[in-house]
Amino acid sequence: MKTIYIATIHWQSDYWIDIQKRYFKKFISKPYSVYSCLNGIDIEPHKDKFEYINTDNIKDHGTKLNLLADIIVRNAKDDDLLLFVDGDAFPITDVRLLAKKYLSQYPLIAVQRKENLGDMQPHPCFCLTTVKFWKAIKGDWQKGTFTWKNDEGWDVNDVGGTLLQMLNEKNIEWMPLIRSNKFNLHQVMFGIYHDAVYHHGMGFRKPASRIDRLNSPGFNQRRKIFNITKSILPLTLSKKLFSPYNKIFKENNKLNKRVLKWIDSDQYFYKNFM
Repeated sequence: MKTIYIATIHWQSDYWIDIQKRYFKKFISKPYSVYSCLNGIDIEPHKDKFEYINTDNIKDHGTKLNLLADIIVRNAKDDDLLLFVDGDAFPITDVRLLAKKYLSQYPLIAVQRKENLGDMQPHPCFCLTTVKFWKAIKGDWQKGTFTWKNDEGWDVNDVGGTLLQMLNEKNIEWMPLIRSNKFNLHQVMFGIYHDAVYHHGMGFRKPASRIDRLNSPGFNQRRKIFNITKSILPLTLSKKLFSPYNKIFKENNKLNKRVLKWIDSDQYFYKNFM
């Protein structure tokens, strides 16, 4: 049976490690191996949970994913599977069945977050392909310089941009996994994709997205006030008191706490969104 090699990143918190491991065990049949970058985390309690752990102080998300992929392809066979998955994401359906159904038609399947103002790129919260294909295209998760226009006409450059450019230039059709929530607490967070993947969204940082900025009443006025105060006060104090995102953080943290309670108490929590 083909081995599934998993590349995942956890940053500044180990909260998701055991949760993710539980869903890997439930929805990925052996053999599989998990390769991870753990930053700002005590690895001692977790060192036996991964085939490989990198703790280098690398900040760029795409660079970390590329590092893990480079190590994996040196150890894997061409027909093995390669799964990129964010630390706050995991499968909620059988991954081998997903691969069997779609990888015979498409060389790569990945989340596409169109709900995030029309993001176009394959998103690394969940991306499944073969080792052979990744090697053949010399896959790259860097943002690069490729941009696209989102629904608001903004030029966007994000992780997965270079990969999208590669696929476009080679005229390679890939399978997007689109948000399938029947119930939404938030437009971007707490996402179900193709009824196959759960992505918490912003699980390792303060919860605010481009769409929050657009939809938050009074954001532009708050930003004007912040710009004035940061020229008067120390930046740290100005951010604490007047950041235009503070209102967004407060609102999204309430939603976040609600969903984390579901996650901690119910292994089928994701069905609340389906």
